[in-house]
Amino acid sequence: MADWILRGGTVIDGSGGPRRRADVAIAGDRITVVGKAAKSAGAREIDAAGLVVAPGFIDVHTHDDRAPRAAFAGSCAAAAARSDR
Repeated sequence: MADWILRGGTVIDGSGGPRRRADVAIAGDRITVVGKAAKSAGAREIDAAGLVVAPGFIDVHTHDDRAPRAAFAGSCAAAAARSDR
């Protein structure tokens, strides 16, 4: 069960493969799906069309993967607020 689903973003995953359009599902602090995410009861969904999504990004300045996660949570809340209008 996902808490957040980013729908239809341009995913750049750092694997060296080409960027692709995909969903990214997140449960707690874990990425659970990169691809086609099924509907999940209670998940907040964000339309990421036209945006780049880089799952698993680690802040290379601090070598800390918690900093981007905190920023993500704030941007998810802001995007969710915009989508509630």
